[in-house]
Amino acid sequence: MTDASELALILEGGKAAHENHSANLTRQIERIGLLEMSAMAAPAFAAAIGCAFAVIFYTANHSVIAAGTSEIVAILGWFFAAILLSVMVPGLSWLRQYTRTLGLARQKLNYEPPFVHSDGFSRVLLRSSIALKASAIFAIVASYSALAVGGLQFLDIIR
Repeated sequence: MTDASELALILEGGKAAHENHSANLTRQIERIGLLEMSAMAAPAFAAAIGCAFAVIFYTANHSVIAAGTSEIVAILGWFFAAILLSVMVPGLSWLRQYTRTLGLARQKLNYEPPFVHSDGFSRVLLRSSIALKASAIFAIVASYSALAVGGLQFLDIIR
């Protein structure tokens, strides 16, 4: 292979890597907007459902509440924890997407393999996005667990 053909292959590889990087960055920016909207709407939605649940539960079971207030408080605590954790997930997801996008945007593009290079701060941002993703997954699992514990305690009370 001649020097000109090698240079053409390198330039073509760099061009493809740059286009892939730009497309990935565009997708990340679009996702931020979607997650931002759910992060703002989730608390209001959860608060409305929590209030409705509390009113319906109290009116339907006020005789049970009078019999064992501490058990009802524990159940409502588990349900509150489930709501709180589920409200955290969109915010963590948004923050994760935001830090990932910032990390990708800080990467340097050039025509030397691997064509896209990270600096120290972009690596920190990309790693923190992984930690935020793990936090969101933990919040999801913890929310399901709190909901299950609260539900099982509620079923135990009504028996």
